[in-house]
Amino acid sequence: MKGTELSRRGWYLVVGGAVMVVIGLFAMRFPVFISDFDQWGWQVKCGTGFTGDLRQAADATNGTHFVSSCESALLLRRLWAIPLVAVGAIAFIGMMLATALESLREAMPAQADGNRAGSNSEA
Repeated sequence: MKGTELSRRGWYLVVGGAVMVVIGLFAMRFPVFISDFDQWGWQVKCGTGFTGDLRQAADATNGTHFVSSCESALLLRRLWAIPLVAVGAIAFIGMMLATALESLREAMPAQADGNRAGSNSEA
């Protein structure tokens, strides 16, 4: 019964880790905007979490500091999305490795017992 609970908990961690990675990567992919508008009435786009594109912010300076606002918005997006991907990847990979190692441990005693039995009969 205890093995079943650990197995379920492991699957929850694997699925949760995968979901965290997907959410973090989607968040990095979507565009980052600031709440200000340029002189033509367009909302200022700063790029994505992967790459910053500050051309619109630099062109629409009209006395404000859109570039620094964009840099802050990009930093904020990266501050929560990158750790989300990292923690999700660690949970996913860690549980997959733990599962693989547990499978090896379960298979090894059977082989070791077979080797011991063979060596005892030869002696």
